[in-house]
Amino acid sequence: MDWKPVQQNRWLIVLGLAGVACLLAGTWWQGSSRLPAAAPAMTRADTGGQGAAGTGAGGAGSLISYQSQLEQRLTQMLRRIAGIHDVSVMVTLDSTEQLQVATQERTTTQRQNGGQGSSSSQTVDKQVFVEHTADGAEVPFVVRKDTPTVRGVLVTVAADDFYVAKSEIVDAVSHVLDVPAYKISVAPEQANGE
Repeated sequence: MDWKPVQQNRWLIVLGLAGVACLLAGTWWQGSSRLPAAAPAMTRADTGGQGAAGTGAGGAGSLISYQSQLEQRLTQMLRRIAGIHDVSVMVTLDSTEQLQVATQERTTTQRQNGGQGSSSSQTVDKQVFVEHTADGAEVPFVVRKDTPTVRGVLVTVAADDFYVAKSEIVDAVSHVLDVPAYKISVAPEQANGE
């Protein structure tokens, strides 16, 4: 093997190895403390009104704030695409946030044999696990939080080339929100004179 090209570009190899080391150090340093950016923070006060059914809805205020947060972040990112001058985004959500609480289920079966025949009955006892907060309140122990699913996205855009912008917007939104392209609608914005 000829080592002359490798020795001449030795600084490129060192720079590449330093870049790989920085990438590995960055993933190790942040580790599991990284949370998904689209997931809103939920306090313990939001879970207080959940029933024992196992799932519950967040509130209408929580849903609207999540929806507006998605719209604002998408608008900010889409405005950065080259050739796009102005953009407006509307996101519709399919359902509210679902919570699954920890439960313990106990089944009791009783059988009775009488003179005429036998009968059996089954009783199901379901208890919700609760945890105590610092102020002494009892709240259900949440096992899983499912964020609302996106039903559709409408984007209006003022761009140099509408069709190129439409293609880039559909691609970006479908990848960011994991929404199929047929649920994304992109329309040109009206000019001010119209």
